[in-house]
Amino acid sequence: MENRLHLNSKLHKCSETRNILLADWISPLPDDILVIILSLLTMKEAARTSILARRWRNLWTLITSSLEFDASNVLFFIKNRGQGALLEPYRLKYVKWVNQVLTLHKGATLDAFKVHFDIDLSFKSDIDNWIKFAIQKRVRRLKVDLEATRLKTEGCFLNQLPKCYSFPTECLCNPNINLLTSLTLNYIDVTGENIEYFLSNCPFLEFLRVSSSPGLVHLKVFGMSLKLKYLDIVHCQNLESLEISAGNLAFFTYCGPKAKLRFRTVPKLTDVTFGGRYCGYISNKFNRRSFFSQVETLGLHFRLDAPVFFTNPNLRNVKQLELRFNITDRFTLLSCTSLIEACPLLHKFTLLFTWIGPPAARKLRKRRSELPLKCLKEVVLGGFRGGIADVEIAKYLFRNAVSLEKIRIDTRGRNLVNPWLEFAAGEEENLAAKEYARKLAGKLSPGAELLLI
Repeated sequence: MENRLHLNSKLHKCSETRNILLADWISPLPDDILVIILSLLTMKEAARTSILARRWRNLWTLITSSLEFDASNVLFFIKNRGQGALLEPYRLKYVKWVNQVLTLHKGATLDAFKVHFDIDLSFKSDIDNWIKFAIQKRVRRLKVDLEATRLKTEGCFLNQLPKCYSFPTECLCNPNINLLTSLTLNYIDVTGENIEYFLSNCPFLEFLRVSSSPGLVHLKVFGMSLKLKYLDIVHCQNLESLEISAGNLAFFTYCGPKAKLRFRTVPKLTDVTFGGRYCGYISNKFNRRSFFSQVETLGLHFRLDAPVFFTNPNLRNVKQLELRFNITDRFTLLSCTSLIEACPLLHKFTLLFTWIGPPAARKLRKRRSELPLKCLKEVVLGGFRGGIADVEIAKYLFRNAVSLEKIRIDTRGRNLVNPWLEFAAGEEENLAAKEYARKLAGKLSPGAELLLI
């Protein structure tokens, strides 16, 4: 009898514990707390909570964290599978989706607002309303990416693509723009005057990226008191001049045509990336740009075949170097060794390339004189196929990186120079590249770790 009573008591306690665990401890919380919790979720996840109960139906519309309408995965499918006929139906769905959410949203402010899809000028009034909505909500991080889909014209210039949407100048008069901390505009027509207005009237702006804007011809980024830390000017094919004098600028990326770039006063600039036609131009003028002596992270993204670097660049403080370009076995990657050796403090070297031609038979080359890379600890080789060109540079690094601790070799057949272009190598080719990389790793210095992908 006592055992039975003891058992019943245990079962009762277990039942109570189970009820406590299954109890809804969230719903009784105040709305303000629930909205904070929902703000930690993505917009889609927060919207799904509307089916939980009547009380939850409209709570997600009060979130103040971010509204992100990112359909880049759909664009990737359309681009790489040649499904151009799907673009217009998806545009209609996308615009409807954004408009419905904005109509329902009741939050007083927004931390971030992002749209990313190929939207043409037939939806100009909708895009105008989206930007006005975000600024009215006192948005801090604004990203408007109207990426134009290139179905069969990956190498074309901007003037061959559909006409750009123009940023609504009336939004510049809204005093709420002075709250912006981050601004990204892609495939939007803005002028240098527009950008300079943002810089002058957004005292908290730290991140600015302008991409594929045909109206950007001349730009001045002036102000030692500017908070701007990140500046990216990418694929603005009509740009002719860019002058920079910014006391807090630390990260700068420029990819585009050969333009007049003048760095007046940039005392904190340590991370620089160049790409496009300008990259080939600047690679022979490192010694003529005094600010390069303060750069610690340098990226060079070439469009064409391996360039010939200047033999005595001024890169004495570079600790991380990243190079990207297309190659064939007709060229040698040893052309970049002069650049590597010009970085006496180099700690990490990354080389990403895409093969644009079939393997060719020629003898392996070796530099007549080589310098030890005493500080080089980490190497990343992306796009390794086991061809003559990449084997040459790998052997050079193995011979001279006397303190190498880690090397990562990526043999996957994908486009590492232009990630938005699909490139797939055969399985046999990938396996052969991996096997060659393993054999090559036998020449590594003792203690160096190999990571093969």
